[in-house]
Amino acid sequence: MNDLSDFKKSLILSDYDKQQGYWMLDDTHFSKPLAPLFASLLLPAVTIGSKRAFDNMKMPIAQFVVKTDHGYYYQLMPPHPEPLEERMPKHKKKMEELFPRIKSYLERTVDDLLLPFYNKLSELSAVRLSPNEALHSIKDLQQFYEKTWQSHFEISIPRTYLAVTLEELYGQVTGSENTAEVYDYLQGIMNMSLETDRGLWLLANQAKSSPWLRSALATSASPIETLQHTAEGREFLNELRDFLNIYGHRTAATHEYSEETWFENPSYALSLIANYIQKDYDFDSAFKGVVSERDAKVKELFDRLPDNELTNRFKMMYEWAFDCWGADEDHHFYIDAMIAAKSRYFFKNVGRTLVEHQVIGCEEDIFYLYLDDVLDALQLPKPLHEVVEINKRKCKENRSRKPEPFLGVPPATLHDPVIERIFGKPHVHDATSGQAKSFKGSAASRGTYTGTVKIIGGQEDFSKLTKGDILVCKTMTPPWTVLFSIAGALITDAGGVLSHASIVAREYKLPAVVGTKVATSFLQDGDRITVDGTNGVVYMD
Repeated sequence: MNDLSDFKKSLILSDYDKQQGYWMLDDTHFSKPLAPLFASLLLPAVTIGSKRAFDNMKMPIAQFVVKTDHGYYYQLMPPHPEPLEERMPKHKKKMEELFPRIKSYLERTVDDLLLPFYNKLSELSAVRLSPNEALHSIKDLQQFYEKTWQSHFEISIPRTYLAVTLEELYGQVTGSENTAEVYDYLQGIMNMSLETDRGLWLLANQAKSSPWLRSALATSASPIETLQHTAEGREFLNELRDFLNIYGHRTAATHEYSEETWFENPSYALSLIANYIQKDYDFDSAFKGVVSERDAKVKELFDRLPDNELTNRFKMMYEWAFDCWGADEDHHFYIDAMIAAKSRYFFKNVGRTLVEHQVIGCEEDIFYLYLDDVLDALQLPKPLHEVVEINKRKCKENRSRKPEPFLGVPPATLHDPVIERIFGKPHVHDATSGQAKSFKGSAASRGTYTGTVKIIGGQEDFSKLTKGDILVCKTMTPPWTVLFSIAGALITDAGGVLSHASIVAREYKLPAVVGTKVATSFLQDGDRITVDGTNGVVYMD
């Protein structure tokens, strides 16, 4: 690492770093290695933003310190220097102050911080930028990243802490050992992921009602080109673009600049619409059924609970959780997915400026430069073609590596109910030989289902999932949930019972086992398996 700049060294784990702390791989949110430019913006923002947020929330953890090893995202969670017995009461008090404000805080963040800056980025993406204009705009974006990731943690951590508090209270008031069943009482709450799914379903219904549209989407190798040839097709494309203008600023990877978004390439959405057409599915009816079932369960639960102080506290926490439950998917929509998409469009435009000055060969080469190289080139342009090719080659090599689940020496105990419910259990499950007939994970969504495996690696694979297939993947973010009305069950390598995959699987009544660690390496397309989402077990037929 001696030949790296100080900025690059700040992003990459050194041998010294590994000796000094315990670094956990976050494969729940980042299953693939990060490209240089995205790492340059994200890692400092998470490190700085988490420190500000954790200070405000009196967290027992000082911050998330994040760096990469061969491109993979690792985080260190150093304890706050204040003694734990003094810090925790302050933290719990602060959390309870925040619980009833989570939804309103998210709404203010979207209206006052996020959307105004995204509009600014859209304007900067559409005009020719001088090197100096690009330079100053990037520095503004860096500051925005820090503020945004601070808000991210100030929304997501209280909401998760509230969920864990509710789960513990549920066990106390009911005597149930399966405390995760409390999440059944939080189904049927609309959020931006479900809104997106509903929009695709409505477009599919429209196409289904037209024999020509249905045929064009089912049989054409180039559906966009086919649709452009008729007035009916062009009208449908216009409606699709209106939908994507709101819901299409996303990729399957979410946290990356180097993948094109649905807004840029409507083919991803069209392939999903084509699959929706083949499935006899009614979103509104299904959602109404989930709401009715939830309401009946809540009434039955409340009717049988004793009238005492503990029950009243549980009911209060439930009301707060119900109010903010959609915040997990919504903050991901407006922060995780949209900041990457809007930044991608902006940096492509900066890339065009660099192409004009012979720094890189094409606009998307900018994604394979570290930020300090971009800033230097905007001040003093010089060819960086060789640097781009070297970094592209490294990214390709990194994708073929299997990252270690942790680096450094683990502490005596790792159990943290909040961390575990998001990221999953830290140990690797024992299912590594061809002789094994089953393997385990976290029971994320109840039910049992037998079907055929389809391994989905990214949005380029979405179209191969057909009705009733078992969706198997390393991890998934909200953009993947559009597959849930097609799949019969879900298995992931990473994640816990409060991960995005688990939350939305419960909405769709999709049996799910998450955090298996081994599913994508142990299973193959075409395997017949049974998913037991109630007990968290996967059986091979």
